[in-house]
Amino acid sequence: MFTIVTKLKLAKPLDAELLRRIEQEFFVRAKEHNQGFLGAQVVRVSETECISNSFFATQEALDDVSSKIAGPWFAENVRPYLGGPVERSVGEVVARFGT
Repeated sequence: MFTIVTKLKLAKPLDAELLRRIEQEFFVRAKEHNQGFLGAQVVRVSETECISNSFFATQEALDDVSSKIAGPWFAENVRPYLGGPVERSVGEVVARFGT
């Protein structure tokens, strides 16, 4: 299993409509595109920062969804909320507990 952790610095908070679209549009589209997309979460750290964590069965699935679905969707829908650079870390999950 692989994960991508993305830290977003925000100029404005993610609003309820965008969060709904992330859940009902982006996550669904990612899963339909590649069954190796296992799930994701968005965590509000503060009004000016959030973290997303997405899980994939393989590195190939991560690369596929990132380039073909996440990148374009993010550019169109999330970029207007940004107030600074995006930090991303990609790695293999080597220990976990629960689902």
